[in-house]
Amino acid sequence: MFYQDVHIVADKMNRCASKRIPFLFAFNFELSEALFIERPQEQTEVLFSTTLGGNGYENANPKSVDDIHFECETFESYERRFNIVKAALHRGDSFLVNLTSRTPVTLDLSLKEIFECTSALYKLYVPGRLVCFSPERFIKIQEDGTISTDPMKGTIDASLPNAEKTILNDRKESAEHATVVDLLRNDISMNATNVHVSRYRYLTLIKGQKKSILQVSSEIKGQLSKDWRSKVGNIFLDMLPAGSVSGAPKNSTVATIRKAEVKERGFYTGVFGYFDGRELDSGVLIRYIEQWSDGRFFFRSGGGITAMSDVRSEYEEVKQKIYLPIVEPKFSEVICVRDGVLQHVSYHEQRMKRTTQHIFASDIVLPDLAKMIPKDAEKGKYKCRIVYGKDIESVEFSPYEAKIRQSVAIATDDNIDYTYKSTNRDALRNLVAKSGADDVIIIRNGKVTDASYCNLVFENDKGELFTPKDALLKGTCRQRLIDKGIVKECEIRREDIFSYRFVYFINAMMDLDECQKIEVKQIIVNV
Repeated sequence: MFYQDVHIVADKMNRCASKRIPFLFAFNFELSEALFIERPQEQTEVLFSTTLGGNGYENANPKSVDDIHFECETFESYERRFNIVKAALHRGDSFLVNLTSRTPVTLDLSLKEIFECTSALYKLYVPGRLVCFSPERFIKIQEDGTISTDPMKGTIDASLPNAEKTILNDRKESAEHATVVDLLRNDISMNATNVHVSRYRYLTLIKGQKKSILQVSSEIKGQLSKDWRSKVGNIFLDMLPAGSVSGAPKNSTVATIRKAEVKERGFYTGVFGYFDGRELDSGVLIRYIEQWSDGRFFFRSGGGITAMSDVRSEYEEVKQKIYLPIVEPKFSEVICVRDGVLQHVSYHEQRMKRTTQHIFASDIVLPDLAKMIPKDAEKGKYKCRIVYGKDIESVEFSPYEAKIRQSVAIATDDNIDYTYKSTNRDALRNLVAKSGADDVIIIRNGKVTDASYCNLVFENDKGELFTPKDALLKGTCRQRLIDKGIVKECEIRREDIFSYRFVYFINAMMDLDECQKIEVKQIIVNV
């Protein structure tokens, strides 16, 4: 999995991409170590999440997280290292240097739990070594060879008055950003044509549990040759280390970094990525916590230094970036509306209250939904979708169209959890995507649970109806049928499936007498 020779990993990337075999990879900052996993979704040791997919997802029921406790290096220590960088800038060795710090942190979470409770575009967890929750793309390569990057340079506390105007008008930040854009444009040009800046200095809001920040990014695009897959590993090595977390010009700047930081960065400010068989996306390994062999945690953070930089401001930015981007979990409730009448509201209200009491230790009150039903929903079947956290966030009504499954497969995931009806359904969608079928019957620890968005009811030769006791989500329709004595709960193991004749797919929108029902012999088992 880990290799000291990064060229071995580059060759593996070339081989697998040419054959359209998915893979996960990472390079450390010094290019002295790399990670490579072929078909990474088939293992659960190293977890990752990218815009193209992954094998690890945000926990829909995360542990509560207190603020991070940390003791940053002293201002005097940082100033000494800052002055080494400033001297190099004044000599003309560099125009921009990314200076970073290693900060001891105390948390009540493991690295894996941090991975599960944080929200970011690019996440990576390596047991016993690191967790990363990065907002910054390195490069993305689309199937047609379009290559793009979105360097981030410029950070400000989003709660400050006129934060957007302040960061965009800051001369130092503007100059730093322009330098990185120019550097990344040149890096892409080593392998691409028609390189251009498609968006310049746009703002992204990154939310955290305790605070939110604004970051400034730009988008640069180019076009690779048609055979890009056969040399994708070499393309990465040409562009590393990443310009946004090193500086310009690269060679002399990296020498300055070594002098100012002394210790190697390792995988911090390296890059990692995922090739899904068609496209590749990668992130910069920032927003990063590493674990040492003695069990201590260190948060790594930094910022770009230019000749105009103020040491106190840069020191404060290093501290500002020590945070966990934990977003309050969101849940949804779907209520059926028939000819303008809401169905079984009390069951839905009870489930919503159980959710908010458990997750937020608070209660929730439904608005008067009957008064919100649009005129169009007075005839036919409509779906009322409520999104909520501690409070109701939105209520939407839309016509309902039932999905017809052409194929159903068996899928196994012993770690899946959907106790509460989270808006985050990534783990469920991933099981369906990997199966190649329209829907899946999910097996957890050998027991039948649910389909991807329905509870299940099995019918035996006597016409008796049973629903899995181990359902992932206790659906409202399922509970009504149990309460009425129409359906009984029982443990159904994987090997029991084919002792039944039929399986029904029920939910709040599709009751037992109207849902899709298939013969169990139609279920695909070779998945």
